Formats: sequence, C-alpha cells, structure tokens
Amino acid sequence: MKSRVSVLFMAAAVLVLFAGFATIADEPIRVLATVDFSGAAGNIGPGYDKAMRLAIDEINAIGIEGFSGIEYRAIDCETNPSVTETKVRREVLTWHPDIAGGAALETTIRTLCSLGPQFQLPMFIGGHMSMTKYIAPGEVPLTPWVSYYGYSDYFAGQFAGRFFDEMGAQRVGVIGGDYDWGYSNGIGLKAYWEQNGQPFEIASVIYTPLDKTDYSTEVQLIKDANLDALFIPYTGAGWFSLATQLRDAGAAPEIILYGTTYSNLGGAKVTGEYGAEGIYTLCDHDPATPEWAAFVARWKEAYGEQSYPDAYANNYYQLMYWIAEVFETAGTDDPETIIQTMQEVSYQNVCISPMGPMGPYGGNTGAVGGVLKFESGSCALDPSFGLHPLLISTYETPDLNGLEVLQIVEGMTKLEPGESYPMGG
Repeated sequence: MKSRVSVLFMAAAVLVLFAGFATIADEPIRVLATVDFSGAAGNIGPGYDKAMRLAIDEINAIGIEGFSGIEYRAIDCETNPSVTETKVRREVLTWHPDIAGGAALETTIRTLCSLGPQFQLPMFIGGHMSMTKYIAPGEVPLTPWVSYYGYSDYFAGQFAGRFFDEMGAQRVGVIGGDYDWGYSNGIGLKAYWEQNGQPFEIASVIYTPLDKTDYSTEVQLIKDANLDALFIPYTGAGWFSLATQLRDAGAAPEIILYGTTYSNLGGAKVTGEYGAEGIYTLCDHDPATPEWAAFVARWKEAYGEQSYPDAYANNYYQLMYWIAEVFETAGTDDPETIIQTMQEVSYQNVCISPMGPMGPYGGNTGAVGGVLKFESGSCALDPSFGLHPLLISTYETPDLNGLEVLQIVEGMTKLEPGESYPMGG
C-alpha cells in the first residue's frame, strides 16, 4: 500500500504535468508588425498599425481558444529593405514571432518574401501584391509563406483599363511610382489594352521617384497630353497632393482614377475636398454599408472623433481576425500547419472580399475589386468633411493563382515613357 506522502507526491507531479500542458496551451500568438512608420511609406504605415491594434484589443477581449491571446509588437521598417531585414532577423532570433508582416511598399514587402520561407515564418500583407518582383532576375521566390489580401496589381491595372473603356475614355495616361507597383499596374493596363482591341490610346506614361513631392514638371507633361483619363497607382511621398497640383494648373483630366491606397475618406481628407472631389479610386470596401459605418465608429471611439481609417486599414483589421481564426482552427503554432490552415480558413467582415482562404502561393482566392467616387456633400461617416464616397462598380478577378498570374505577366514588358500605344482601328 502506497504511503500518503507518495500519493501526494504523485498527485503533485500530475498537477505539475498538467500545469505544463496548460502553460503550453496558453501561450500567446506573437504577431510582429513590420510597419513603415517613416520613409516613403511613412504617410500610410501608421494607419496599418492602428488597425491591427484595434482588432487585437477586441480579439483579446473575446479570447482565442487554445491561446492566451495575441501579443503584438511593431517595428519601423523605415521603407528601407536593409533596415527591414536587420530588424526582422533580430526579432526572429530574440522574440520568436509566430507570424509577421505589414510592410506597405514593394520595396520592403520583397524583403518579407525572402525572409518568410528562409525562416519558415508565415508572413502577411494587408494589401495587394506586385508580381514584377518575381520576374527574372527577381530576387524573391513565389511562395505560400506570404499571404496577401485582395488581388495582384496586374488585375488592378486590368480593372483600370476596363473602367476607362466603360467610361468611353479615348486618351489615357499613367503616372506611378518608379518601382514594382507602378510597373505591374502598368502591365495590367497594357494587357487590357492589348486583349480588348486597343479601345483607347495610352498617350502618356510617367514614373516618378518615391520621395518626390513637387510634380510641376509632370503636371505640365500631363497638361500637354490633353488626356481624358489618368491612372495613378501610387507615386510615393507626395502622392496625395498630385490631384491638387493638377487642378491648380488646369491640367486635371475629366477622369482621375487612383489605386486602392486612396480608397476611403481617410485618403480624401489628407488631400482635401478640393483635391479629392470627383476623383475615382479602386477600393476594397463598400462605404455605404452599416457594417462599414460600425467599423468607422469603433475607429473614432478608439482614436478620436476627427480620426478616420487610413488606406487599407480595414484590410489589416480583418486580417488580424483571420489570423486568430487560423491559429484557433489549427490548434497549434506549428508554422507548416498554419500555412496549410491558411489555405482552408476564411474570415469575412466589411471588406468586399474575405481574407482567405489562400491559394497555394499566398493569393487571396475569390477576390473582388471595386471602384468608388468622391462626390460633393458630407455623410454621416464624417459630417465635418464636404465629400462622401459612393461605390460605382465591382469587378471579379479571374480564378488564377500566383504562379498562373506570373506566367501571364512574365512575357510582358512594362509601359515605357515615350513609346506609342495608339487606339485600335
């Protein structure tokens, strides 16, 4: 017969064992935000951080089965690839994140695309992905280790071409940043132009340095081109002011279509009513839904009545809920299991598209894009601002994974300044 001491010892050992299991089960999900707080993307990165923090606060209040919650840490990548790599490597070795991401521009996103498979660390991007970084001699692999909301910028360019075609534009121009995003958007526009009988002339192509803020030279070139429509994917530090500078010079074409990073009143407020009125933008949400209004209300409650969600903010907000769903469904922080679960789990909130499930190369399957327009007259979302956004149309992306998109893009050359892209006969 066992002594009472030995029984108590065994009971204590069992309790310690179970306590050890409980500790493992109650570990947090460590999310490392690789956000650009400074540099060329310093004007949009902070909004991503705010969106993730807002979602994480809500998620932690609810709880995540099998985990103690989300532990969040943000680093400033400074829109600098070498800084991004140095800081991510440091955090991987010292803090051991379970998932990382959030960089704003392709200049820093491409670093995540290299480090994800290298460290076997799932990465995330809350915006759309440029495909030109993968084209030889591109330095990053096409990989399932980097998941991204929405669609590739090749499709963004396609949407722009379709929109201009539907609007009856005859002379179209492009001005974008001199880097991957500008190139891939231009390739998508060019592809639409080629595949649909050259329905308009591409009369002006301009690429600008990402640190440029004075567009006087470019504005004159656009004015001389006498355009019906202008596509502006993203130009960098002075991007929000381009529309205002065009209007000041009497050079604004009838149709100005910005890329998705201008896609809500947060972007319009930075530009101001004068610069934003009548402008169209690719978008990821329908601003007229009650769900969007509820999200804006939570944002204002957290960050002040005068604050408004920045570009892509809701994508990152939704993405945090998706990450929680993925880890809870997986029941583990094992990275390979997480990658597999990302391809099986989705989370839908007020975005047009759900976040996930992912395709085999990180692309968001079933993505939908939209176009909205800023029209005169304030709305309940922000009564102090004299414009309101109106959803004009939505476009579905083809059912293609990242490798299939890359195979399409790989044989194409980007739009080149000075080249001739005439309207078809």
